[in-house]
Amino acid sequence: GLHEIVVVVVAFLIYFAIRGAVVDRENEALAHARGILSLERSLKFAWETEMQSWILGHHWMIKTMNWIYFWGHMPLVIAFAIWLYIRHRREYFLTRNAFLASGAIAVVIYALYPVAPPRLLEGAGFVDTMAIYDRVGYNAQEAKAFVNPYAAVPSLHFGWSLLLGVVVARVGRSSFFVAFGVLWPVAMFFGILMTGNHFIFDALAGAVVSFAGLAIAYAIEQRQDAVRAWLRTHIPSLMQPARDGK
Repeated sequence: GLHEIVVVVVAFLIYFAIRGAVVDRENEALAHARGILSLERSLKFAWETEMQSWILGHHWMIKTMNWIYFWGHMPLVIAFAIWLYIRHRREYFLTRNAFLASGAIAVVIYALYPVAPPRLLEGAGFVDTMAIYDRVGYNAQEAKAFVNPYAAVPSLHFGWSLLLGVVVARVGRSSFFVAFGVLWPVAMFFGILMTGNHFIFDALAGAVVSFAGLAIAYAIEQRQDAVRAWLRTHIPSLMQPARDGK
């Protein structure tokens, strides 16, 4: 109820405040981004500019990718978090803990290894579609108080959509929820690349971090279950002498 809302809101405000604590590390972030681009080229999967070229001549496709990138992240996460809380309470707490754990891991990486998004690499051939075609979304993502422009790795846009997509497909069971659970992260993958906000490497890192958070959440859940089982087993026996002494 209200307590859960307060916990989640405070946790995410702390996350975004720390994430948005921008320091003057532009040169370092740009160097890291160029390093990632060089790595992708050496491994033959630097496909981002080619993928972007598929949509640049089609205004509606650009708007669609911008919409997916902006509205398919936190607004959709919040909507499905509410649905999980109401309909699938156990999975909600597991997913919440996975988000908090992966967010904590990501914040550490952002601080230790700042990376600029591809759209900020001059001369690399990337187009900042949000800046050109979607000022509302662009202005929101440039809000300095809560947005770190050098937090491209890991991409939690993709990682969280993949994580929640798996959960939605698993608990929803109907063909609609399974399809949505599969298509949402796929759409977000294309959205983060085609808007010039992430490299493929960033998405892979986001997936790894998000599922590391899920592993931590599972460990917490199992520990809680073990503690509850111990209490159910031992508390009655511990209370027995007190009852006998009455």
